[in-house]
Amino acid sequence: MDDAPDEVGGAAALITAPAQPFVPSWLRGKPAVGIVACYVGDLNEGRRVLAPLRDYGAPAVDVVQPMPYTALQQMVDAANPPGLRNHWGGDFLVELGEEAIEVFCAAHLEAPSPLTQILIVPGGGQIARIPDGATAIGQRQAPWNTHLLMWDEPADDALNLAWLRELQSACAPYTTGRSWLNFVGEDGEQRVRRALGDATYERLQVVKQRYDPANLFRLNPNIRPDG
Repeated sequence: MDDAPDEVGGAAALITAPAQPFVPSWLRGKPAVGIVACYVGDLNEGRRVLAPLRDYGAPAVDVVQPMPYTALQQMVDAANPPGLRNHWGGDFLVELGEEAIEVFCAAHLEAPSPLTQILIVPGGGQIARIPDGATAIGQRQAPWNTHLLMWDEPADDALNLAWLRELQSACAPYTTGRSWLNFVGEDGEQRVRRALGDATYERLQVVKQRYDPANLFRLNPNIRPDG
């Protein structure tokens, strides 16, 4: 991703291979790494740009193909039905070095639920060319963003929450301390302030005080009114 053009997007997904017809029988139910690769532009140029990734080694499954953007957006729908248990965790990484990769892989092998996913999403490109203070979403220069999520049984809440928090603690040395609020759970006001940074948080408090002084819209990673 360091040298990829802006038209390339993607993610690495540490998952349990699903029991689906397109997955080889020997892989189903086992730890796997899925690579999401997207090129938005000319098909032939996209094939050329993605060739090094596809030539790296023979994958167990290769479903890279031309598709509408809406189809790409819907690829995760089947694996995310309503009713799943979620307490999301997410952080921006300073870099994705060998030690950080080892932390994620070790946690992946110990994930208590086959539905659990560790997503590692690249940043950079046009996102990083907008100054941090220009919008409420900051930390635009971070090269990677993580997203940890999902299980299905309420009885397993404590087990899965302990796993998630242990992983977040283990990867903390490799993070910026900031996060994208779409990727965090109910971690309280300090987590929201830390995610945004003090200056942005206080600017948003002024906006909140003007338009929602009673804090009606509070069932979210909340910014309390300045008053």
